[in-house]
Amino acid sequence: MRLFVPVALRARWLALSLAAGLATGCTERFTDLNTDPTTAANATADALFARALKYGTLYDDDFQVGEHLHANMWVQFFANSTPAFGTDRYESNDEWTTKFWTRFYAGYGMDLAQAIRQVAQQPGQVNRLSQARIWRAFLFQRITDYWGDVPYLEAFEGGTGTGQPAYEPQAIIYLSLLQELTEAAAALDDTQPGNFGPADLLYANPAAAYPAPAVAEANQRWRHFANSLRLRMALRLTKVAPSLAQQHVRTALAAGVMSSHPESAIMNNTGGSVRISQNPLAVVLGFKDCRISATLVAYLRRFNDPRLPIYVAPVSATNPSLAGMPNGLSASELTLPQNRPANFSLAGARFQDAAHDQYLLTYAEVCFLRAEACLRGWDATGTAEQWYQTGIREALAQTGVSSAALVEAYLREPGVRFEADRALEQIITQKWLALFGHNGFEAYAEYRRTGFPVLRPIPNPGETNGRVPRRLRYPLLEQRLNPASYQAAISRQGPDLLTTRVWWDK
Repeated sequence: MRLFVPVALRARWLALSLAAGLATGCTERFTDLNTDPTTAANATADALFARALKYGTLYDDDFQVGEHLHANMWVQFFANSTPAFGTDRYESNDEWTTKFWTRFYAGYGMDLAQAIRQVAQQPGQVNRLSQARIWRAFLFQRITDYWGDVPYLEAFEGGTGTGQPAYEPQAIIYLSLLQELTEAAAALDDTQPGNFGPADLLYANPAAAYPAPAVAEANQRWRHFANSLRLRMALRLTKVAPSLAQQHVRTALAAGVMSSHPESAIMNNTGGSVRISQNPLAVVLGFKDCRISATLVAYLRRFNDPRLPIYVAPVSATNPSLAGMPNGLSASELTLPQNRPANFSLAGARFQDAAHDQYLLTYAEVCFLRAEACLRGWDATGTAEQWYQTGIREALAQTGVSSAALVEAYLREPGVRFEADRALEQIITQKWLALFGHNGFEAYAEYRRTGFPVLRPIPNPGETNGRVPRRLRYPLLEQRLNPASYQAAISRQGPDLLTTRVWWDK
């Protein structure tokens, strides 16, 4: 069994100890942030925020059970090669979803809530408070996009709450998050000296002894991150609330979004022997429990995509072919000789590198968002084709494709060359390719919203009759610990099944 052994579930509304995160010096950036290792209640806001950033970017086992074995499989970035793992064939796994849910609500989400409580009570801390609110919106969008209705307004109350928080409708959560991002970005104040400094693991400069950027520079980075995240969230609502989507797209763009790759939200990793310093995808790929999906390889080949040898490794040292594995094979099919994992490719060396950084929201993604906004008539700066092409150029560049000739040739490829009558499919498909190896959550959400890219049917029905799941099932633990709120959520949202659509996916 290559999954990490689950830790004992802690009391649902208690904060995790920081001992495993900060006091052990998991990464150099935590060196100056050590605190009492016995309780989060005694930790500083800086230490709590740093932990919420690093662990919220996902530790390797959280990444594996949360993102990799669900979103990465369901958008066919990767295919499962282990007979005992069923999510790739659309079977739910309560152990995995429980771990991901609990690590958020009892772990790094609680750490962030504690940090927010501390700085909200201190004068002159508007920048710390605003940055923490922005990160909270990032984390909560990921959670609600997976499940739909979730504990939100009453979450993280700890000993002051009932221990049975209500689930908020996803519509309420989205409205609140959009407002949070709007307010937090506007509240960042360059005249206030306080910020998180070296505790800001996302935007502090890692180049030399972790000096904090100047207040104005840090604020600008966080402001553009918030507005870009609002742009992403607004476009999620195109099916269910187009007027609201248009309003927030326009105001987010007017307030200022990312305008170059250096503004991208990237979690730097240093590699080495300590897991928290490693890229979680690289750790998981080291288990060799999956292979590159045949769907991804087919798209890369169809487009003559220069990223093919970057995304996909040769099958072996003696077999230079690049071969993707079909998704959704049954346990018995995975034991057949033709489906042996050794016949298929792993991800390329770039993604097996433990020091590879994690791209959370990039300028390339913003370009694709703006291309869609232009397509809908909501962005008057440039055209859909211009932003689409800029997005491709940025996506290729961030993957290491620097040859201008290669880039221009790719833009002329059939299927890549912009076509007005199928522009949305092209924009989302290129965004999907750009998100590979970094953000399965976003690729999965965008597939549900748009139906793109076109994925291959799997050969087994699973729990969905072969259809891509629309959400995760709630942990069984919730039915025992919070039954009234759980029942209220499913009576409002629909049955607790993989096939039930979340609000913005109706």
